[in-house]
Amino acid sequence: MKQFLLCLLLIAGAGVTRAGIVESITFDLSDLHPGSTLSGTFTLPNSPMAGDTAPVLLSFSDPQNYSPTSVSSTIQIGNGTSLAFTVGFSDIVFTNPSGNMFTKDNNLMPRGLAQCASFPCMATGGFQDNDPPAFTSTYTIAPVSVSVPEPAYGLILPVLLASFILARRVVAAK
Repeated sequence: MKQFLLCLLLIAGAGVTRAGIVESITFDLSDLHPGSTLSGTFTLPNSPMAGDTAPVLLSFSDPQNYSPTSVSSTIQIGNGTSLAFTVGFSDIVFTNPSGNMFTKDNNLMPRGLAQCASFPCMATGGFQDNDPPAFTSTYTIAPVSVSVPEPAYGLILPVLLASFILARRVVAAK
C-alpha cells in the first residue's frame, strides 16, 4: 500500500510541472528570394544551461521556392562572450532549384552566434551559406507568446485527500 501511495504522489507531481521556454528562430533568406524566411519554434528547459539542445522543425515562408519544404535542425545553447549564453544551430541543408551555381545547393552555418543574457531572449546572430560564403545574412531569436497553462495546483488537493484517507484505512486495518 505504501508503494501505491508513493506512486500516486509521483503522478500528482507531474500535474504541477510547468512548461519550458518557447522561442522562435527566423532566418532571413532575402538574398535567395525577396522577403523569404525560414522559421520554426523550439522549447528550452525552464533554466537553460550551456550544453542544452532542442530540436526545431523549420518551414519556408515560400515553400514553392525550396526543396525540401521543411528542414530540421538542432538548437544549441552555449557559453557567451559578452553575455551569458549563445544560441546556435546545426547546419541546415536545402536546395533552391531556381538558384545559380552558387545559391542552388545551400548549407547554412552559424557565423556570429546570437547572444542572450537570460531566457526568454530576443537576439540576432549571423549565418553564412557555404564556405566560402555565397551570401551572409542574419537570424533572429525571439520569445513566442503562447498561453502556457499555470501549474495544476487543483490536482494536489484531491490527491492529498485520497492519500490521507487511504493511509488511515491502512493504519486502521493493522
